[in-house]
Amino acid sequence: MKISAAVVLCSVVVAAFIGRVIASDVEQLVEDSSANPRAPVGNRLATDGYLPFSGQFPFFAYLEVSIVNFSPIVCSGGLITPNYILAVANGCLKVSDSQIIRYGTAALAYRNYPWEQRINFSASAIRLHPTENIALTRLDYPVTLNKYVQPIRLPRLSDSRSYVNMEGTTVGSYRYLRNRVMSNAQCTEEQPNFNATDVHICTDRYIGGAFCGAGLGSPLTIEDGNGVIMVGLASRIYYCEYNYPTGYARISSFRDWIQSNSDYYFDY
Repeated sequence: MKISAAVVLCSVVVAAFIGRVIASDVEQLVEDSSANPRAPVGNRLATDGYLPFSGQFPFFAYLEVSIVNFSPIVCSGGLITPNYILAVANGCLKVSDSQIIRYGTAALAYRNYPWEQRINFSASAIRLHPTENIALTRLDYPVTLNKYVQPIRLPRLSDSRSYVNMEGTTVGSYRYLRNRVMSNAQCTEEQPNFNATDVHICTDRYIGGAFCGAGLGSPLTIEDGNGVIMVGLASRIYYCEYNYPTGYARISSFRDWIQSNSDYYFDY
């Protein structure tokens, strides 16, 4: 798998150097675009990504939030314990003052029948960070752990890495893609009207491709000698016609808040 991914990454890099053109206008996603991935023909870096094998991302959570008198919100998150899902706030678990959440549903092992588990959560079970774009929700009852549903590890307390130049995997509802993690300085330089700070992490669409299958809350993972770690949740996504970096909430910046508001325990 790593060999084939490297080949794909190399081919994308070559394409990027041939035509590195940044669009002057952009539209930000406000919903999950992964339901019907379709790479546009106008951007040679646009891609629908790769189909995962069964059980490849057992932590992925597909979220549907039912709103009174409004269409439901669809987004993603990551299962961090049998009881809790970590997600973004904006466009996912946070609504406007004029809206009321009726309830939410989390689908684990999404569309992987017969292993899919659908568990509700109440509006009162949602915890929003007081200032940043990250949130937690507690499920009505714990998931049943098996080969297809497993929590994901988060960065340890001693993990101070920026992950720059590491390969990051963005997990969508149907597909996934690997991109190079870029520095926040480069991310700020290449994104319009966005300043990447220590609560953000970004990936480079010129090295890996412009993923058409990502949605708000899509988990970003890296892999090291100890396995897979979820390091971000997609919070700033552009349509795949454009090659602006994808922005994520950097999970390591919220470890204290996560531990105080869930049953996740961070190792040192």
